Formats: sequence, structure tokens, C-alpha cells
Amino acid sequence: MFETSKDVLLLVIAFSVLWITLFFSWMLYYMIQIMRNANRMVLGIREKMETVDKILDLVKDKLEKGSSHLGMLADTALKLTGYFLADSKKKPGKKKK
Repeated sequence: MFETSKDVLLLVIAFSVLWITLFFSWMLYYMIQIMRNANRMVLGIREKMETVDKILDLVKDKLEKGSSHLGMLADTALKLTGYFLADSKKKPGKKKK
């Protein structure tokens, strides 16, 4: 079967190459799995950030619409206050004894 020590050396080298190939294949498989999981995680984070962005845009729109109504209410309150103050100045007050 083995005639020289060179045959034994070639057999050992062949097994070594086989084991190194299996190890690198196994390592490559796990690296691919890690990258795949990282990609899924990044996609999930991106979707959540888009959702947060949509919510913030909705809140911004609501606040802008509400602030325009608030300005109108403030103007009305100022006019009513001015009306009541002017009305109270016209009425004579009771004199204290």
C-alpha cells in the first residue's frame, strides 16, 4: 500500500487539506448566517424608524393645525376680554361708605 514515506506524507497532506477545507466551509457558513441575521436586524430597525418618522410627521401636522386654531381662540379671548373690560368701565360702580 505505502511504498515510501512520500506516500505517507501525501496521504497526511490530503487529510490536512480535507480538514482545512471542512473548517473553512463551516466557518464560511456561520459567517454567512451572521451576516444574514445582521441584514434582517438592519431591515427591522429601518422599518421601525420609518414608522417613527410617519408618527412624528402626523404629530407635527396635528400640532400645526392645532396651533392655527389656538391662535384663533386667543384672538377671540382677547376680544371678549376687551369687550368685558370696556363694558365694566361704562357701568357705574357702587360707592363704599
